[in-house]
Amino acid sequence: MTLRRMTVQPNVLEWARRTAGLPVDEAAKRIGVSPLRIDEWEAGTLEPTITQLRNAADAYDRPFGAMFLESPPDNEEIFDLPDFRRPSNAGVESAALRRSILRAHRQQEALQDVLDEGSELGLPTAQIINLSIEDPPGKSAKRIRDELGLSGLRSRDFADPERLLRWLVRTVESRGYLVIQTQRVPIDEMRGFSLAGGAAPIIALNGADWPRGKIYTLLHELAHVGLRHSGLCDLSRESKKPEERYCDAVAAAVLMPAGSFKEAAMNSDPIDYRSLRELASSFGASAEAALIRMVHLGLATWEQYFEMKPVFREAYVKYKQDERSAAEGKDPPPIYYQLKVRDLGRPFVQTVLRAHDDGALSARDVTNLLEISYDKVPKLAQLSGVVGL
Repeated sequence: MTLRRMTVQPNVLEWARRTAGLPVDEAAKRIGVSPLRIDEWEAGTLEPTITQLRNAADAYDRPFGAMFLESPPDNEEIFDLPDFRRPSNAGVESAALRRSILRAHRQQEALQDVLDEGSELGLPTAQIINLSIEDPPGKSAKRIRDELGLSGLRSRDFADPERLLRWLVRTVESRGYLVIQTQRVPIDEMRGFSLAGGAAPIIALNGADWPRGKIYTLLHELAHVGLRHSGLCDLSRESKKPEERYCDAVAAAVLMPAGSFKEAAMNSDPIDYRSLRELASSFGASAEAALIRMVHLGLATWEQYFEMKPVFREAYVKYKQDERSAAEGKDPPPIYYQLKVRDLGRPFVQTVLRAHDDGALSARDVTNLLEISYDKVPKLAQLSGVVGL
């Protein structure tokens, strides 16, 4: 049998692999070919088969059609995110971060494609919480609190970070946003990013972060989208860009309204990790966020913050160690599907599955977009709340 080979531009294949952050060996492993085969494609001495090309598109997180471009894009917008990270990180993305950004763009494009088909799939029209950087951060924070209904929560909801995070994600998603989480990206490199516009604005949280960190990041990125721009953030407090400082101030004010926080903070003495943790827990914030809020309100100094910064880092490391220790010796929980829904976002999973049931997406489209084998689709549909598949 003669294999059907596809005529593609070698420099396009090299561009797709390179911008995905994959070395030749890793790309070959993901596609299921030898490194020599990748070299031959990119040198133009051999063309890939249609199956190999589809696998390459999947590995590089690119639409299949992108493999047939006449030349690499001159001004690709995939990584054209305003970079609000610390100077040492700005302009540099690890392979894991690049793949996460590519995946988010692909999800946004897929949602738009499905909606363009005219299918009634239940994806709500995005209700953006519009903000203006000309307003005081407290005013924007109050708008977010009011529109999300945060003031109606009980104190015990704020004291339980996992409960609060779940509630926030569901509430934000009900307004037409898509909240996703990344894998294998160090929190020192990225805490979150946002993609404004499109069929659904996307807010990405770092899956390695602890719950209180994700809560703060979610509100921070919500402010970015409210300002109608995207952003790549590590929340390092070192950014000199006014938009980043503004989103920080808004996120802090959402969790810790000035009046009630000042009253509680006046009784928080001395400024050490234990006192800050106790103060922060009643507001659903981290100890670090509480100290930054104190700085903004004139109750502490930046010098005190930078003195405490190594302590905050040590606390995070201990949290991850305790998390691993708690899992040792136990049977691994059946969380594969839960993590899949968490990472891709429940509205995205539901929309893709309904589009497949509606005939708008093929089985191959579904497996590519959800990054699973087709035999796992029924279980994922059950867990995500889609019935009848």
